[in-house]
Amino acid sequence: MTSLTSRLYSLIAILLGAGLLAAGIVLDRDSRLTTIHFLESDGRHELALLRVSAPVAEIRRGNIAAVDAWCDRAGEALDRRVTVIESTGRVLGDSRVPLDSIPKMQNHADRPEVRAALRTGVGESTRQSWTIRQKLFYIAEPLEAATPGAGSRGHLAPAVLRIAMPVPGAYEFGRRWQRHLWIGIAAVFALVLGGGYVLGRRVDRRLRRLRESAEALGSGDLAARVPVDSHDELAALGRILNSMAERLAAKLSELQAERDGGEAVLANLSQGIALLTPDLSVRHANDRFWEIVGTRRPPGPEVRLAATRQPVLEEIAAQARQRGTAVRRDVSLYVGGRGDYEISVSPIRAGAESGGWLLSIEDLKPERTMAKLRREFVANVSHELRTPLTSIRGYAETLLQGGLDDEENRSRFVDTIRKQAVRLESLVEDLLELADLERPDTALDLKDWDVAEVVRDLAAGFEELANRRGLSLELDARPGIHARMDRKRIEVAVHNLIENAIKYTDSGTVRVAVRDDGGWVLIAVQDTGRGVEPEHVPRLFERFYRVDRGRARAEGGTGLGLSIVKHAIELHRGRVSVESTPGRGSTFRLEFPRAGPPQGGSPAQAQDTTFPRPAPTDAPQAT
Repeated sequence: MTSLTSRLYSLIAILLGAGLLAAGIVLDRDSRLTTIHFLESDGRHELALLRVSAPVAEIRRGNIAAVDAWCDRAGEALDRRVTVIESTGRVLGDSRVPLDSIPKMQNHADRPEVRAALRTGVGESTRQSWTIRQKLFYIAEPLEAATPGAGSRGHLAPAVLRIAMPVPGAYEFGRRWQRHLWIGIAAVFALVLGGGYVLGRRVDRRLRRLRESAEALGSGDLAARVPVDSHDELAALGRILNSMAERLAAKLSELQAERDGGEAVLANLSQGIALLTPDLSVRHANDRFWEIVGTRRPPGPEVRLAATRQPVLEEIAAQARQRGTAVRRDVSLYVGGRGDYEISVSPIRAGAESGGWLLSIEDLKPERTMAKLRREFVANVSHELRTPLTSIRGYAETLLQGGLDDEENRSRFVDTIRKQAVRLESLVEDLLELADLERPDTALDLKDWDVAEVVRDLAAGFEELANRRGLSLELDARPGIHARMDRKRIEVAVHNLIENAIKYTDSGTVRVAVRDDGGWVLIAVQDTGRGVEPEHVPRLFERFYRVDRGRARAEGGTGLGLSIVKHAIELHRGRVSVESTPGRGSTFRLEFPRAGPPQGGSPAQAQDTTFPRPAPTDAPQAT
C-alpha cells in the first residue's frame, strides 16, 4: 500500500483497538459491580425485614426448637435460607436443615460473613454450601435488642442473623459473558482490521490505475481510460479524466466518432439498453441488457419482450405505453440470485408520432440503498416490537406489584402476556422467512408437484377457522395441474393469502381456485371482505405496510405476510397481482411458469373470467 494508505490504516487500527479495549474494560467492570450490588441490596433489605420479627428472647435462652421454627417460617416467606448463629459459632436455627440435625451442624464462627458481621456490623460472602450442596451468596448482620440498662441504643445480642440466596447463575453468567465479550471484541477488531486492509488495498489499486491512466493520457495515449466501477470520489475523478480524454480524441477523429460513436457508447454502457418498437418488441439491445435479464438474444430482427422471461419488464413497458409518458420503477430481478435494478421506459418521439420506446436497466448497487433500507427496517421493526413489549412489561409490573393476589384479573393478565409473546414470536418467524427469501444465494428446492393437491391440502386446514367466522370456504382446483416448484415456498404464499382472506372478511365467501393458463399456473384467492382503497393497492406488498393498522394488529398480523408472498413468487420467476374494490372484496392472483418458459406470453395478457366481481356489501369497508 502507499504511504498515505498505510498511515491511515495504522491510525484506524490504533484508534479502533484503543476504543474496543476501553469499552471492554468498562463493560467487564460494570458487569461485576452490578451483580454484587443487586445481591447485596436484596440481602440487606430482607435482613431489615427479618430483624423486626426475630425471637430475641428465645435466642438469648438458646431455645433451638423455637429459633429453628422461626427460621423455617421466615425462610418459607422469603424463599431464602435463614440462619441464626450465636457469636460463639453455634447454630441455633436454619430454615434448610431439619431440627434434629441443628446440633450436629459445624461451628460457624470461622465463616467469613459471620466474622465480618461481628466485627463491622455486616458481612457477606459467596461460596459453596456443603450443608445443602448449593452455591450461595451469604449476608449477615448482628441482632440488636434492647436489654435492661442498655439505654436507647440497645445491646449487641450474642447472635448473628444470616440469610443465603442461591446465586442464580449470575457469577457464572458474568464470567461467560466476560469471556464472550473479549472474544467478540477480538473478533470485531480482527474483522475490521482485515476489512480495512482489504479496502486499503483496493483503494491503493484504484489510485495506481488512476495514476497510470493519467500518465498515459499525459504522454499522448488518448486511448487510455480509467476503470470506473463505482460512484465515489475516485470514480468521479476517473470520469473527469475519461471525459477529458474523450473530448480530446473527438477533436482528432471527429468523423470516425460521428460514425461509430453511437454503437460504441451503447456497447460500453453499464446499463442494459433496449430499443422497443411501438408494439413493445425488442428491435435492438446491448449485451448488458441480455446479461441482466439472463437470456441469450433470440434470433430474428425483432423479438417479443416476453422472450426475456422477466414479466415485470413487459408490465412496466405496457404501463408506459398506456400512459404515453416515461415510467420509472425500482424492481427485483432473479437471475442466478436476487438483484435490484431501476427500470426506465421512455418514449422516443418522431414528430407527432411515437417512434418507439427506450428501455434501460440500471443496477442499483447495494451501497446506494443499504443505508436507507437499514434505517427503514430498524424503524419498522422497532415500531412493531414496541407495542407487545410495552404490554408485556406493563402487565408483568402489575403482577409484581400485587396483581398476583388479584384472583379476578390474574388469569387475564397472564393470558395477555402470553398473547403478546405469541405475537412477538410470529413477527420474528416472519422476519426470518423474509430474510431467507431476500438472500441473493437463496436456492429453490424444485420438484414436480400437483398444484391443485397442494392447494387443496392447505385449504382443508382453514375449514375450521372459516366455520368459526361464519364464512363459506370454496375450492375450485382440478387435479392434474403440475408444476416444477418449491412446495414449501408456494405453500407459504398461498397460506398467507387464504389466512388474510378469512381474517379480513366479516361475512360471505372465500374462494380459492387453481388454473392452467397457457403454460402458467394461476392460483387465485377471492374474498367478499371490505376491499382496499385504490391508493393503498400499490403499497400492499411493502414490508410492514398496513391499510388498517388497528385491525391488522387485532387479528395478529405482522405486516410481513404479503411481502413474503411477493418474494416467494418472484423467486419462481412469477408475479403477484391484486384487484380490489371497496365494499366488494379483493382478489389476489399468483402466477408462475409450470415447467419452462410460458407459451403465448404472460398470462396477464389473457382475459381472466375465473372470478366474477362480487355484489357490493351494505356499506363500504376497508381491509
